Amino acid sequence: MDQAAKAPVVAAVNGTAASGRALDWAADDAGRRGRGLRVVYAFDWPLYHSLPRGLPGFDVDEFARRIVDEARERALERVPDLDVMAVHVTGDPAPVLLTESRSAHSLVVGAHRMTTMDRVVPDSTALELLADASCPVVVVPNREPGPFHGRLVLGTDGSRSARAATEWAFATAGTWGARLRAVTVREQTRWWRFGALEDPTWTMTEEERKRAEDEDVRRAHRALSEAIGEERARWPGVRVEEVVETGHPVEVLCAAARDCDLMVVGSHGRGGFAGMLLGSVSRNVISHSPVPVAVVRPPRH
Repeated sequence: MDQAAKAPVVAAVNGTAASGRALDWAADDAGRRGRGLRVVYAFDWPLYHSLPRGLPGFDVDEFARRIVDEARERALERVPDLDVMAVHVTGDPAPVLLTESRSAHSLVVGAHRMTTMDRVVPDSTALELLADASCPVVVVPNREPGPFHGRLVLGTDGSRSARAATEWAFATAGTWGARLRAVTVREQTRWWRFGALEDPTWTMTEEERKRAEDEDVRRAHRALSEAIGEERARWPGVRVEEVVETGHPVEVLCAAARDCDLMVVGSHGRGGFAGMLLGSVSRNVISHSPVPVAVVRPPRH
């Protein structure tokens, strides 16, 4: 997580309402962090190089300039003193934005809302960025944002990817002057999935089962405290709430985020997160979270 001190927050725009929400969030975030904002519009028109320059009534370069100029004005209107650079690049959005991620503090993209299911759906470009970007990727839902609460929620399981997310979440909370809610989720395995012999509690009395459950909760609390202990010591000014819940990870994390401004989760990379995008916990967290979600990859070596 050794991003350059002056690395900008990068916002991907394309003129849609969804990218406008992402731009607003990115401008606010850059302002809180004291960083610059780089607005990028990547476009790849069909047969772009074959289009005649004198095509009446339409010029692709003028259209692209208008997109980035309007985005820059919108960002400055929202955060007047922000250092904003806006560029348009001819090329496929995914590789263009992946290149941008190499020198960015974070990359902010929008997601479309499916109103019939009330969930957010990242497009194929966003999914590729989540798998391969060199910096954290923030997915902003296309919903009316609520008031600023000054609180982040971190989902952690103690894994290497979760440690990277923990580091980024504490740094963000410290920079924002926000509180941090660290959440770990205990998933209960139901005996009928594998047969009664797979569940040791099947032969326990109710009292023994309750003691085992209590001990499991205590272990989860200890594991959570250990998982965030190093960053907690590094950021003593960040107020932390530790939460251990039992249930489905997506439901627990989304419920915990309802009074927060951002959810931070880890990514296991192509072997984990990208390989399990369809139907995965990470994908469903992004799809159902009431707030923007930052996906943080562990550093590559």
